[in-house]
Amino acid sequence: MSLPLLDPARWRTLRARLTIWNTAVVLAMAVIALLAARFAARATIYDDADAELRAGALEVVYALDDLAPDLKAVVAEIRRKAASHETRGWFVHLLTEDGSTIWRSDHCPPEVLQFPPAKLQQEENVVQVGPYRYVRRRIARPDGPAYHVRVGTYTTGLDENLASLVRLLFVVGAFLLLLTPLAGWWLAGRATRPLQEILGKAERLKPTRLGDRLTTHGTQDELDRLAVTINRLLDQVAEHVDRQQHFVADAAHELRGPLAAMRSTVDVALAHDRTAADYRDTLVEVLEQAGQLSNLANALLTLAESAADGRSVPTETIDLAAIARQSVGMFAGVGEDRGVAVELGDCSDVKVAGDAAQMRQVLGNLLDNAIRHTPNGGRVTVDVARDAKSGDAILTVADTGSGIEARHLDHVFDRFYQADTARTRGMTGRTGGLGLAICKAIVDRHGGSISLQSAVGRGTTATIRLAAAA
Repeated sequence: MSLPLLDPARWRTLRARLTIWNTAVVLAMAVIALLAARFAARATIYDDADAELRAGALEVVYALDDLAPDLKAVVAEIRRKAASHETRGWFVHLLTEDGSTIWRSDHCPPEVLQFPPAKLQQEENVVQVGPYRYVRRRIARPDGPAYHVRVGTYTTGLDENLASLVRLLFVVGAFLLLLTPLAGWWLAGRATRPLQEILGKAERLKPTRLGDRLTTHGTQDELDRLAVTINRLLDQVAEHVDRQQHFVADAAHELRGPLAAMRSTVDVALAHDRTAADYRDTLVEVLEQAGQLSNLANALLTLAESAADGRSVPTETIDLAAIARQSVGMFAGVGEDRGVAVELGDCSDVKVAGDAAQMRQVLGNLLDNAIRHTPNGGRVTVDVARDAKSGDAILTVADTGSGIEARHLDHVFDRFYQADTARTRGMTGRTGGLGLAICKAIVDRHGGSISLQSAVGRGTTATIRLAAAA
């Protein structure tokens, strides 16, 4: 049985990586800080020692100033001062200008005695000879010869103090080495706990449970914002799935009507012997129902293609004025049969980028709806213009028909939307009740917008706005 900590998968987690990174950074900073502390402590210890040695050399200077030229009295005073500092490991060496020894402490090391008083012209310098350190000071007297004094000490004690400090720093470093991974693991666990909750909830999400949402804590940090973003995405997915389910149900309902009519017609025809004329009438009726099914299938296919994100819109330059003239010419005969005048109003020369066939389909759907809901003696007008401010192309189809109530205007572009008004009742037409939905899908894919303005009893105006081609 393997230990949890030895599991390779555990060390590939974000928590483990955060712990390792945190430990490495903290330990690197600790090593740098400990080394800096060691060098700073050494500099401080030696600076303090040098200051005391300079003070001792200054006492010899004062003794010479007070007692010279009586060298015996000077030596007695230096001996007395040196004896008072013997416990601290001090030694004193008094020399003449030419380097001859006048007096030295009993424990003055031979290495110092053999070391020549170099750079005699300098007032003071600090010299390190092996384990000994001393301050040499030149004492110039206006009424007598110059002297040199060396006041030094053993650096063994200083090094021992520094070694004690280094051992203490190593103990602190070992404590950090042990504590940092544990603290990093704990902190990484607290930091990634919301992420673990998000992952756990995301793993439990299913297509049948699209109402589940991630928990937010209101901290407004990155993880909380991630949960909010995922929840927003889930809302959009749930809304999309709901629309698709309604669409499939509505499509099945629309398909079921023509199929049921076709079946009942065929069943009636097969129930008894019929004449050839009766069979012909039955076939004509079945053909009409098949045509409705074909129109509905084509409309559904158009919507599916328009909703496909991966399908790009052709960017050929098309002439809206030419499309408007062609469409008005095609539907003028249909309007005449219904007693509706189909006219071309203002027709500016405006070009847009897109698919000419799709734009003809949009204009055809709008004209078909307008003609079917305009009473005898009414009028349908198509206009093409350019917006003076934005330069956009504007295509309008206006009728003098029954109009749409205001409460339905926000839903007329929904697929299979049913409203209890004269305008929307029976809007199956040649596209199975999907005409306006198809128009909106195509216009959206062209980067434009479509809207309806209507007043009951006065008519409806459909407005399409597209970016004009360069």
